Amino acid sequence: MNYLQGLRNAIEYAEEHILDEIDFDEVSKYARMSKSSFQRFFLLIADMTFAEYIRKRKIDSAVYDLLHTDDKIIDIAMKYCYDSAAAFSRSVKMLTGMKPSEIRQKGSHFHFPKLVLEFNISGGELMMNKKTIVKIEEHHREKVIAFRVNCKNPENVAWGLMSKWCVENISDRTARRYIGIAPAGHHPNGNPHQNASEQETHPYVAMMFLVGDECEKKSFHGLPVEDAPEGLFLVNDVVLNQYDENGALDMALSIMKASESFVEFINKTNQYEFDCGKGTFYEEHIFSEKWFEQGGVPEEFKMWVPILKNDQLQSRITEKSI
Repeated sequence: MNYLQGLRNAIEYAEEHILDEIDFDEVSKYARMSKSSFQRFFLLIADMTFAEYIRKRKIDSAVYDLLHTDDKIIDIAMKYCYDSAAAFSRSVKMLTGMKPSEIRQKGSHFHFPKLVLEFNISGGELMMNKKTIVKIEEHHREKVIAFRVNCKNPENVAWGLMSKWCVENISDRTARRYIGIAPAGHHPNGNPHQNASEQETHPYVAMMFLVGDECEKKSFHGLPVEDAPEGLFLVNDVVLNQYDENGALDMALSIMKASESFVEFINKTNQYEFDCGKGTFYEEHIFSEKWFEQGGVPEEFKMWVPILKNDQLQSRITEKSI
């Protein structure tokens, strides 16, 4: 079951238990995610916490009861798990602008419907409701400078070299675009994933895109100017919400979880296919000035996966058969 179905399951669970105190541990089990992963991903999709969503759904139902039943306000408050009429009144007024007694007298237009997760593809983007989950980017004739390493913990080494070079040479470093790739994969020897990937030796390349006249040069601050990756890419945000058994952030597992939305996109359109010939994906790191000063986790993280339009794929098949 993917994480999107997990969200739907959690929403259905909440609807069935709207009169109860919602057990967040139980909700996360229905979502098939850890509690922290579920809460962070729901926030990304819905732009509100799950607790806030539940509160608004309870008030929506409570307003209906105020308008369509003769139940006492205190009884309605208790029905929706409020400890007192005062606490219920504060919550109702915060969302509707009116006290429960005023709603009874004057009516209310407050309505907060159940969240329905719908997918559509528009302008080369996979949308969940109004939220962009995946978008298509096309890259051609761009230039980069690169740091290549082949060692243990290569990601940290390569980005450390990049950071040091940027601090010494680039003033607009936080405005730049950076991507990295493990050309042989993160586990080229076929070892299973583990969060302590620094124990494995493999190559890694960290790149910074050049801009303007920089692209016309053969070298830039002592480094050779190289061609950037070209073609079509599916790009989406990676939510850093996966943790290992010790509670440490596991970026690789976060990437794996993000890849589900790419599969969702490909399954919902007949215009594109994964470009398996290009192999592995690219990781875009978005850095703050604090990262350049102290290192650590990127401010944001995106994933690029190479794709082809189906007409390009057919052309490749035809060329190989000739």
